[in-house]
Amino acid sequence: MMRITFLAVMPSPYVQDLFAVMADDPRFDLRVLYLEQVAPDTYWGEQEMPSYASVLPGRWYGFQGARVHYNPTACQVLEEREDDLVVVVGYIGLTNQLVMRNLTRRGQKWVFWGEVPGFRKRGLIGSTIRRRMQRPLRHAAGIAAVGSHAVEAYQNVLKEIAAPSIPVHNIPYCCRMDDFERAGERQRNLRSTQPQRQPIRFLYCGQLIERKGVDLLLNAFLTLLDEGAEAELSFLGTGPLSDQLTSQVPEHYRERVHFLGFHSVSELPELFATHDVFLLPSRHDGWGVVVNQAIATGMPVIVSDAVGAGRDLVKPDRNGLRVAAGSEQALHTALRQFVQHPELISAYGKESLAIADSMSVENTVNAWARFFQESLGTGTVAAGGTS
Repeated sequence: MMRITFLAVMPSPYVQDLFAVMADDPRFDLRVLYLEQVAPDTYWGEQEMPSYASVLPGRWYGFQGARVHYNPTACQVLEEREDDLVVVVGYIGLTNQLVMRNLTRRGQKWVFWGEVPGFRKRGLIGSTIRRRMQRPLRHAAGIAAVGSHAVEAYQNVLKEIAAPSIPVHNIPYCCRMDDFERAGERQRNLRSTQPQRQPIRFLYCGQLIERKGVDLLLNAFLTLLDEGAEAELSFLGTGPLSDQLTSQVPEHYRERVHFLGFHSVSELPELFATHDVFLLPSRHDGWGVVVNQAIATGMPVIVSDAVGAGRDLVKPDRNGLRVAAGSEQALHTALRQFVQHPELISAYGKESLAIADSMSVENTVNAWARFFQESLGTGTVAAGGTS
């Protein structure tokens, strides 16, 4: 049994899916330490802590658009248990920096888990700070990168810090998809007894913020409606752009654009299943677990090329489309393709289901086990390998 501690930011519903399965796996003796209970820009509220998890006392500070955490007892708590490996999630923050250095100093093996680094353009000062924060990675036993885009990025980072031999593995985010699969199947069975449904229903799920590209999506969709398309668009989520987006919809299109607000994770499967095509047009997204959920439902997906999950889960002209990030015109063209060719919805949806089969939580836990074994020198898995 491997004694593993994860130092993670917060208990999102999706990391909890992973940790719950890992905690029940006899290969692991799991402990999870969180830096905070809930982030100010999330809406799922406080999550109940299982017996293997706890939240460290501390606080965060805003710096150049990032939240920098400081949890003064983190190093002490980590020393209280003799772990085989510690997994440090992310390198931004005083806590993470102190922990990585402390683990290295006392000879504790540790690995790193992170999304694509360095997407924010924060100028010379920000770039310099980021490079300094990445330096402790040269002492990691391995890196678990969230998606193939992140694998390439961390391989480049390791070259820059003179540590190219450290293995980098592709271990994307995962989530429980059973309810999405069942909801999608129910809707497909229902539709098979009915004539082709019109209009085409598009769905976005996530925060209503500029980074997610929702402003571009709404503009592209309104242009589509001006051309006479029979289509509807739902925004599932909330955020600071909510009022702005709502007021932007002309009165005569109010029945075509729906703002559904925030819904809990348990409500998402049925909402996803009643739509035809999923969209995530982010200007940047390290991964995007909603794409996992959409393909499990059997939906075609339109993503920007700045969405991490798009590289791994969206195959152009097979189960969806990738468009240039920040391009309203590219979004409009992609939307129009499904309106003009609704037969693609079923064909692409079947391919999405096939891709989703490989993204189960259980498969991801097995990928972590192989990664841990190699990091400890007790097993092998090809560097950069996909889970």
